Amino acid sequence: MQDNPQQNQAIPDQLMQIAQEQEGGAERVLGQIEVVQHSFEEIQNLAKECQDILRTLVPPSSELETLTAKLEEIGFHADNGAYNIQGAFDLYQYQDVVRQKLERVGRSLIEVSHYVLARLQPTEEHLPKMAPSGRDILHREPQMADVTKADADAVVAEFFAKALKEKAAKKAEA
Repeated sequence: MQDNPQQNQAIPDQLMQIAQEQEGGAERVLGQIEVVQHSFEEIQNLAKECQDILRTLVPPSSELETLTAKLEEIGFHADNGAYNIQGAFDLYQYQDVVRQKLERVGRSLIEVSHYVLARLQPTEEHLPKMAPSGRDILHREPQMADVTKADADAVVAEFFAKALKEKAAKKAEA
């Protein structure tokens, strides 16, 4: 039995993949909305042209007034449709902002996870530089990293302290 490949992916990678898939779908939706908007604009123009033609060619009558009123209604509905299409564009822009936030969160999670993994599972060349833990120095394997909740919390706190310090330094430069 094969597992779903997405279940084997890390959560940050899944967030990034979802954001990318959403962007592709949103682009296709935007393309369709643009086609619909163009159609509404054409309907508006054609209705106005028909009204002008009728007024110049046909003598005034109640039928002409009824037909002209119907053409005005068509134009009104096309205006309403174009207005609603503009609302869809606004929603698309909001969705794009949400997608960008998702990508930013995914990238941040990836950075944090890489940092935490590097601190909790050091490489060979990093081990000699690490100070041994006093509580288990006699029973510790030389390549075994400390992986306790307290150690993980300390690493995460160190990461965020460093990130905040860098952010403050960038603001000071600007």
